[in-house]
Amino acid sequence: MPRIFAIDWDRREVRGLLISSGPTGTSVAGAWAASLTTADPAGLSGKQIGARLAAAISGQVSGKVITLVGVGRDNVQMQLLALPPAPADELPELVRFQADRDFTALGNEAALDYIPISGDAQTPNQVLAVALNAAGVAEAREVCEALGVEPNRIPLRAFASASLVHRAGPIDPDHIALVVNPLTDEADLTVQAGDKVVLMRTVRLPDPGQAESRQRALVGEIRRTMAAVRQQLANRKVEQVIVCGTRDTFDPGGVLTEELEVPVTAFDPSAQAPSGLAAHGVPADNLARFAAVLGMALGEADRRPPIVDFANVRRKAERRQFGRVHALAAAAAVVAGLWFVTHLWRQLASPTRELAEIEAEIASQQSQMERYVALTNQATSIDRWLATDVNWLDELEQFARRVRPQPLTDKNFPVNDDVVVTQVRMSRASGTDAVGGQLDLQAKAKSDAAVRDLEQRLRDGQHLVMPGRLQRDNSVPGYSRSLDLQIRIVPASEDEQASEGPS
Repeated sequence: MPRIFAIDWDRREVRGLLISSGPTGTSVAGAWAASLTTADPAGLSGKQIGARLAAAISGQVSGKVITLVGVGRDNVQMQLLALPPAPADELPELVRFQADRDFTALGNEAALDYIPISGDAQTPNQVLAVALNAAGVAEAREVCEALGVEPNRIPLRAFASASLVHRAGPIDPDHIALVVNPLTDEADLTVQAGDKVVLMRTVRLPDPGQAESRQRALVGEIRRTMAAVRQQLANRKVEQVIVCGTRDTFDPGGVLTEELEVPVTAFDPSAQAPSGLAAHGVPADNLARFAAVLGMALGEADRRPPIVDFANVRRKAERRQFGRVHALAAAAAVVAGLWFVTHLWRQLASPTRELAEIEAEIASQQSQMERYVALTNQATSIDRWLATDVNWLDELEQFARRVRPQPLTDKNFPVNDDVVVTQVRMSRASGTDAVGGQLDLQAKAKSDAAVRDLEQRLRDGQHLVMPGRLQRDNSVPGYSRSLDLQIRIVPASEDEQASEGPS
């Protein structure tokens, strides 16, 4: 009977789940939640996180286990890539080549995987590339080393919680659904169309003790995610919102449904767990955050690989050598092909003249259509250019005012929450149906609070802030944090422009 050990964590809590799966069913063999509270502003290292969980487990996990480590968004980069038509087995190399150009500081030690969205060997491909940097890979392995296990799979935490919801069945396969998994000080938001992931975000939240402001902040992030879906999927939109947790942690009542204008339901992860979960003494508040570990463990028990697995990334399949069996199969195919060609020639001999007349008529119609191809291509090119035509001078002015709303000479200037921008890169949005543009920001901050305040100032209805790398960095005296932010500039819709009126 295989045993499956799933681990995930956020900045304040680490969670572990051990299940036993066999022909007679699945049961929970152990469940733990340990605090990661620390006075160190940089947080705990991977070894320290593993040690906290190991202390809670107290040797209850031993022997052979299949270990899954769910990683968060901090060390993950995501990019929507547009690729030329190619067979599925050639996509891994195309994704790697394009990611080396589009991702910042990917490196040889990073793990790169992707989610196919559309396309095939005849039509352009679109994939969501997901990379776990070297620091994230090392952190996952350090957590496992402290627990005395080896990571067999490294999925993305947000995808794991969405997988549990999809497995339980509340997602309508004909609708776009938003799965929200609130944790202690952050939340994962995953958008799914059936069983396909369309968009994923991780956002920071106020302290759990601030229930009203925490719910208000989460509702705001849900709205921004729904707006991003409308821009990315053109005419489609989110039609249901599913919030993981109990009604004590987040109440999706009728008021919230009316406010978001879509059905909002609560999803209790512990209600989907195998027997025995409640017997291990984990408080109900902590069990409400077990969606990711349950999704990983039950997916492995069902032998369904995760959507993204940084321990087993997609690679080009090795071609087998041509042997005797292949030679016999090729010979049989040649014989069958010759017979088919002979039979087809006999069938087509009589209507050859009629076919030639039809082909001549088609050629005549095509020659008439070709006169309009150039005009159509020009119009299409202009539309695509206008969709990504961002007034960068206005954007830079607005960006500068939001980074520092008060001048340095102001006597009330918040010195302790200052942020220094070291690099800004502006680019048009990529993709066939791209709109707007993108700002990639690198900066130094004095504290985590300064980072949160900067994200709030930069974010509005037309600016989606995607947090990136955040780490301790003392290269600039007084500024102990180094961060990356990606700001997606989304033009206002025609209805929004009309409501705002002339400027």
